[in-house]
Amino acid sequence: MLEVKGLRREFADFVAVKDVSLSLAKGEITALLGPNGAGKTTTVKMLAGYLAPTGGEIKIDGIAVANDTKRLQQNVGTVFGGELGFYAKATATQNLQFFANLFNVPRKQRAQRIQEVLQQVDLAAVAEKNVGEFSRGMRQRMHIARALLKDAPILLLDEPTTGLDVEVAAEIRHLIRQVADSGKSILLTSHTMSEVERLADTITLIGGGQSVHTGDVQSVLALAAQVSGELPRDLEAAYLILAPQLRRKER
Repeated sequence: MLEVKGLRREFADFVAVKDVSLSLAKGEITALLGPNGAGKTTTVKMLAGYLAPTGGEIKIDGIAVANDTKRLQQNVGTVFGGELGFYAKATATQNLQFFANLFNVPRKQRAQRIQEVLQQVDLAAVAEKNVGEFSRGMRQRMHIARALLKDAPILLLDEPTTGLDVEVAAEIRHLIRQVADSGKSILLTSHTMSEVERLADTITLIGGGQSVHTGDVQSVLALAAQVSGELPRDLEAAYLILAPQLRRKER
């Protein structure tokens, strides 16, 4: 569904993303892991169509879209989360009506689509409640509902459970898995290794602005074992071993 090769982004004399490659199949969850400053956010912004790449390829379903912002944004839904992004004094339905208009959802389909996505994220019962009264977990569900409203085949989830308590985070992870099982392709960034271990079908490690390894959890454990000399107990232990090598070198 999504294929990225040699993605690059320069800012004046600084190369934020040097050479990132990854792929994402239909219904698959791929996690993009790396320390702060590794180039994850810049990569996500390019894939979302918010930032033009300096070089490299982005293909969606075999079609080159790296320089086609409109097509990228049609095919990619982005979930950044957080407290902002909605009108607090408007209901969940009213907020989604606004975004349905922005996303050019056909007028005759809007009411049905809004009802469908609210049911999908388990917010149908509070559809007429003001978003300002929502808990943080409910707001996070609203962010996912907004992305689903576009009905894009690819979702980019940036730290989807940050700041949530354990129970609510577990609910959001369950929702993410349900969305993937429905056929959406998901690219996930997260600093919670246990979350990545539960959700990700594939992991791409990024360091110094370039992808350095792609594989499943077991392959990342094996990579860390090559460095430390023993197999780590879990993904968090493996990441702690690999992180120093992934940090960007001082310029």
